[in-house]
Amino acid sequence: MKENSRKGFTLVELVIVVSILGVLVGLLAPVFSGYVERSRETTDLSNVRTAYSEIMFAVIDQDISSPLYTANDTYLSVVPLKQARDGWSLDPDKLVIAGISSSDTVHWLNTPRAKGQCKVYYMNGDIFINWSIEDHINSISAADFLTKNILESILGGGSQYQYTVINSNEHYDQNGGTQKFIDYAQAHGFDLNDYGARTWQIYVKESPSSTDILSNPAIYWTGMEITDPGMLGKKVPVMGYRDGKYDVYYAEVVKYNGGKVTEYYSLRNNFANVTNAGGSATFQFDNYAQAKEVYDRLVATFEKNGDITADDIIDNGLK
Repeated sequence: MKENSRKGFTLVELVIVVSILGVLVGLLAPVFSGYVERSRETTDLSNVRTAYSEIMFAVIDQDISSPLYTANDTYLSVVPLKQARDGWSLDPDKLVIAGISSSDTVHWLNTPRAKGQCKVYYMNGDIFINWSIEDHINSISAADFLTKNILESILGGGSQYQYTVINSNEHYDQNGGTQKFIDYAQAHGFDLNDYGARTWQIYVKESPSSTDILSNPAIYWTGMEITDPGMLGKKVPVMGYRDGKYDVYYAEVVKYNGGKVTEYYSLRNNFANVTNAGGSATFQFDNYAQAKEVYDRLVATFEKNGDITADDIIDNGLK
């Protein structure tokens, strides 16, 4: 009987082969993963370009019946993102949509979040691409929810709004304005807490006889936690949105309804006095990026010193 001369792999040889394959997989996996991620980002850019085109067609046609139309000649498209990582893997020279590049900090806002959303919107005669909606209250959202028509539908019509100021920390059973606003906003997929606004105030009532109330709706917020009793009396950095621009200033932490079951901490309501200087005020900025830069400096100052002073405001070019 003829002996079989064919031999299989020895255990040592198999271990070596498996080890080599493991090394190769380890080397190639990141390359393949990076390729897949760049492919996802390219798809996201393509989808956003399509959204841009759809918005511009609606704008050119002045199509207010379009599902992209929101209010006040504003058009919006929300694009779900496919990419699985924060930021960009693509080369910067590829990050261009209809002539708007990632270096344009006015029209190209933020960087994408994994499985996030991109808002493409047309407002005030200009187009904006916002790659993140989680870290600030952007113009389109603020404009949507601070128009007179929407506020009247939430809070009641007439020549005067029923509520002067809506405070986020207010007890629901104290002021129907807060509850009505939150219910309406959440029903329309808008939650101010998603934008880093831990405490916010909305000034909504027209009062020509009072210098403490704005003639147009405005919102002010801080991303700092102010509900700790140790924050009482301190001045914290505040951002605001009104009439298409952003404010940066500070507001004192105060207690309302002290000693009652409805007691709560918030920003001092007379912050609206600050805005009476109008559009020429040095604390007002044309876009969020400019305002956020100053706001972040004030936050750093607060974290270092435990408070904000008038000198800190002046040192940051604010009055």
